[in-house]
This record gives sequence, C-alpha cells and structure tokens, in this order.
Amino acid sequence: MLDEIVDRTPAVRLGLTATAFQDPEPASPARRVSDLLFLRGTLPEDFTDEETDQYVLPLLDDELERAILEAFRPRGEDVPSLAANDREKVAAFLREYKGSRLLTTPRGDPIETELEVGPAFDGLSR
Repeated sequence: MLDEIVDRTPAVRLGLTATAFQDPEPASPARRVSDLLFLRGTLPEDFTDEETDQYVLPLLDDELERAILEAFRPRGEDVPSLAANDREKVAAFLREYKGSRLLTTPRGDPIETELEVGPAFDGLSR
C-alpha cells in the first residue's frame, strides 16, 4: 500500500547515493537527508512528542526543514560523482509541502559502478 501512495505523491529528486558493503556509506547530500529522515522516523520521541513502537514518517516543520537543508549542503567529504539536485529546488519543495510527512525512496533501477573515493570503498554500487 505504501508503494501505491508514494507513486501518487509529490516528489523532488535529491540526487545519487551509493551503497557500499561496509560502513560508512559514501557521503553525499542525498545520503545525509535519507539518513536524517530515517533517524527521525525511527526515533520520533527524540525529536517530537510522538511516541510509538513503529516507524513514523517525519512531519515537515520549520525545524526539520532547517535540518534537511543543512544536511543537503555540500561538504568536502562528498563523493563528487554522487551528484545532488539544485539546493533551491529542494528548498522550494520543502516550503510548498510544509506540514506534510516525508520519506525518501529510491527511484529507478540500481546500477553497479566503481567510484573513486579511496581504498576503503572498492566495488561500490549506487
């Protein structure tokens, strides 16, 4: 049922992420936002008054918007080939849908590739 809802809801592309066979995952703005929303949904009581034993889709309020935009800011450790969407497009989406619940979901088929990020990340797929 969630897949059907996700297919019908508004979305904004964050960018590319890579999945490695060890931690940490290669850094990118999209990875940080995905991790942030997963954490907020897994531990909602640490961030809101919601208490539950289940995953909660995080509520987009001013505080979460600021946290997402900070996580989306490029950083020196980001893998250059994991391109991110335009930050203003993401910010406009967040402003438009304030008060909604958020989640990240992959779109399209995964591909295997090698990324130039150092010896700790050989054989990555994204």
